[in-house]
Amino acid sequence: MAAPKLRFKEFSEDYNFSKFQEASIQIIDGDRGNNYPKSDDFYDNEYCLFLNAGNVTKSGFKFESTQFINKEKDALLRKGKLQKNDLVITTRGTVGNIAYFDESIPFENIRINSGMVIVRSEIDLEPIYLNQFLKSDLFEKWLEKNVFGSAQPQLTVKLLNSISISYPSKEEQTKIASFLSAVDEKINQLTQKHALLSQYKQGMMQKLFSQQIRFKADDGSEFGEWEEVKFSGIFKFHQTNSYSRALLAEYGEIMNIHYGDIHTKFSMLFDVNKESVPFLNDEVDTSKIAKEQFLKVGDLVIADASEDYKDIGKSIEVISLNNQKVVAGLHTYIARPVKPFALGFCGYMMQTFPVREQIKKLATGISVLGISKTNLGKVELKVPSLEEQTKIANFLSAIDQKIGVVAQQIEQAKTWKKGLLQQMFV
Repeated sequence: MAAPKLRFKEFSEDYNFSKFQEASIQIIDGDRGNNYPKSDDFYDNEYCLFLNAGNVTKSGFKFESTQFINKEKDALLRKGKLQKNDLVITTRGTVGNIAYFDESIPFENIRINSGMVIVRSEIDLEPIYLNQFLKSDLFEKWLEKNVFGSAQPQLTVKLLNSISISYPSKEEQTKIASFLSAVDEKINQLTQKHALLSQYKQGMMQKLFSQQIRFKADDGSEFGEWEEVKFSGIFKFHQTNSYSRALLAEYGEIMNIHYGDIHTKFSMLFDVNKESVPFLNDEVDTSKIAKEQFLKVGDLVIADASEDYKDIGKSIEVISLNNQKVVAGLHTYIARPVKPFALGFCGYMMQTFPVREQIKKLATGISVLGISKTNLGKVELKVPSLEEQTKIANFLSAIDQKIGVVAQQIEQAKTWKKGLLQQMFV
């Protein structure tokens, strides 16, 4: 078997090549019999962690939500209990998420649920090497070809046993895996740094907008009391058009922000230099777009519909247009300030807990939630002087810049890791 493009210089032997089953890799199903746990068998804290779909993610194990079974229930189950250095693959619904049960996992007893399998390697392949293989493009491409079922995507044990894998000696496997694990650790460190910066920002936003922390004027004097106003008193709504996604094209002169962009792409502030916004198709009659419908710096673009309370009324503030014409489209409002505000301040203000809670309470609907202009206008706001707004916006913007730098470093590290995987596995 040919060697990969990138290899440690002290190794030169050919790679072995076989299917999982031939390489003594076991694919182990969970117990799906009569003793499979029911809802009343679960506890908040007990002997054995029983994995749920949220515990096995694209980035490994996560334990934000956990459920446990007691020792007696665990003893009744035959298959599906993890041993150290086992891997878990999700096989139903969200297929192909990988998690590795190494020494860092804070649970001794873990069982998979019916939508997962255990991958266990004890002879030919080192588990840490197998873990890296399952993160490679080779496995991703295999998944694309072999996952079946549209409504409920899934994989079978038989299919997983048929995966082909190439591998060198155990010594070289260990060196490859250790090197790639070090890259993973760097990505994890950056991810933790990103999370800590984000938490710090959220904490400072809460303290600043609750006035627990106050800035002082440049001359050292105290700022005055914050003004209590309603949304309708400081913003005026402007018309948007429901441009459908069918009218969007790759090139054009006018960009369009869709409510889905606000939910998934943009944070609190919007800069066309940094964000990818689709262009309107040439078929759109731009002569019918009124002048006030084009976004201006300082505008808020607000999503008026969502299937989730956390996204209803989510807003972004336009802080830069870079001389580009941009309109707001389907299920959005344009809210334009009627008085001067510090650039960026309103974007942060609209994401504070008190404001978000008001919007959630004013939202209506069952399966799809909506917020009307009338209800949005009722939201109560507290606004400081323009000078204090500027200090708040500048302070939070500086944190955002640091978060952005770390986010870029994470993406660069992930891209580098992906390139390494492509060159180190064949």
